[in-house]
Amino acid sequence: MKQKFLIIIGIVVLLLVSYFYLYPKLVQPPKPTEYQNVVITLERTPCFGTCPDYKLTINGDGRVVYEGEGFVKITGTQTTQLSQDKIKQLVDEFYRIDYFSLKDEYTAGITDLPTTITSITIDGKTKKVVNYYGAPKKLDELENKIDEITNSKNWVW
Repeated sequence: MKQKFLIIIGIVVLLLVSYFYLYPKLVQPPKPTEYQNVVITLERTPCFGTCPDYKLTINGDGRVVYEGEGFVKITGTQTTQLSQDKIKQLVDEFYRIDYFSLKDEYTAGITDLPTTITSITIDGKTKKVVNYYGAPKKLDELENKIDEITNSKNWVW
């Protein structure tokens, strides 16, 4: 009886370890070969100070739509075009940081910070992460990379 119990416990432990090892690989969709159906967004919300409030939407065809709301150089809607290489570079960055295994929300009991919201849609499946406070550094780096590649400084600062 004791031996059966130990075998069952061993199987349960093995299944749990396998699940947690494989889980990020299970939730990560395959890398797209065509980028037409990819949509990436970056939204930075206001704070109690002068934090820039804007949203970027990057479409797989390279079209970028900027919507400036407040505390930015340019308010309203602006558009630009990125090359397919830049789109691929952005998508690769999401995979590099294992974006699909990040928590959906990072928050804390602080009330005066801006929130940054990122998302990626691949073949109709969307992963969105809300970053208020406490996210891993790699998420902050991804957010900054999106700004860098889209050259948002032309509109924001």
